[in-house]
Amino acid sequence: MSKRKEKRGFLAVVVIASWLLVLTPLVFAGPIEESNQLLEQWLKAFHEGNAEALSATYARDGVYISWAGPFPVAGREAIRATYAGFFRAFPTRSIVLRDESSRVYGDTVIYNANWTLIYVDAKGTIKTVYGRSSSANTIVEGRRLIVDQNTSLLPIAGP
Repeated sequence: MSKRKEKRGFLAVVVIASWLLVLTPLVFAGPIEESNQLLEQWLKAFHEGNAEALSATYARDGVYISWAGPFPVAGREAIRATYAGFFRAFPTRSIVLRDESSRVYGDTVIYNANWTLIYVDAKGTIKTVYGRSSSANTIVEGRRLIVDQNTSLLPIAGP
């Protein structure tokens, strides 16, 4: 075998191996991995204050039940408007998740977490609340989206 053929063969092996390294996680991404990617998109949009990108993580007919409001928010557009209002009222915000768990039922992932939300209003008042969230995401419209999310405040410990 000539040196030239050896180099081409080696190059072909390197190219194929590189493709496999890049494509394997995409091909073998299951519901948990897809759900984690969806959560990362949601968190990025939340921290950036991007209501449009955040609402895009919900199904067109998704439902969000907020700890801050008395009624469910139904539909992607209503969810976008709700978060846009929150982002305007609280231009600085951060959420930290803990005690996360996920369960898979077919294509559906149930995700639970406790969270700490720190937010600052336009006057500079800092508020901290502690809560929990439960959400369901599944394949809708050809991609993984949140179909239902419920958040509530954690009870305050007594004396």
